[in-house]
Amino acid sequence: MKTSLIALACSAVAFVSSAIASPSVPALRLVSSQPLTVRGVHFKSHERVRVTQHLDAGKRSKVVSATATGTFKVTFAVPMAIDPCLESVRVTAVGARGSEAVLKLPQRACPPAP
Repeated sequence: MKTSLIALACSAVAFVSSAIASPSVPALRLVSSQPLTVRGVHFKSHERVRVTQHLDAGKRSKVVSATATGTFKVTFAVPMAIDPCLESVRVTAVGARGSEAVLKLPQRACPPAP
């Protein structure tokens, strides 16, 4: 009887802790800065995602579909190299089923050229 109560209590604790554990939050990770390539993780399975690159000069968007595991990779062809000393870069990803993520690459404080 004590053994079955202990087993039941352990099962209840395991169930509650798994229910309380928060699911992974969608995120963007920088793969490469030239060309600008980002990887999305923890999006919903097969979700259509609009990924937008925001540069000081303007913005570009691409629509991709996440894989069954909720990942995707997007490359933006940039006409010239991004100079991190002169401009900031922000990439946003908004999924059709509610997933959202932002990646910010702030402008660096670089020393003046000699």
